[in-house]
Amino acid sequence: MTKNYHSKDIDKIARQVALNLQSLMAIVEFDYNRYEKCMVCGEKYRHHIDGLPCETDAVKKEIVKRRYYDRHNVKQSN
Repeated sequence: MTKNYHSKDIDKIARQVALNLQSLMAIVEFDYNRYEKCMVCGEKYRHHIDGLPCETDAVKKEIVKRRYYDRHNVKQSN
């Protein structure tokens, strides 16, 4: 017995599969894909709070943009 899927249902399922694959690849290649854009929000993975892409369209992760200057030029106290 086969189910009759409508085009919208197939698109929704395909999108979720694509998001799952994106998330899996981000975990596997954590150190190498920091500059990839998230399919859900369009921000780079490195700007997400945990460094991984959003997992669903319904729940977007917090975006944290760090300034390069603040991370690399920390003043040393004498």
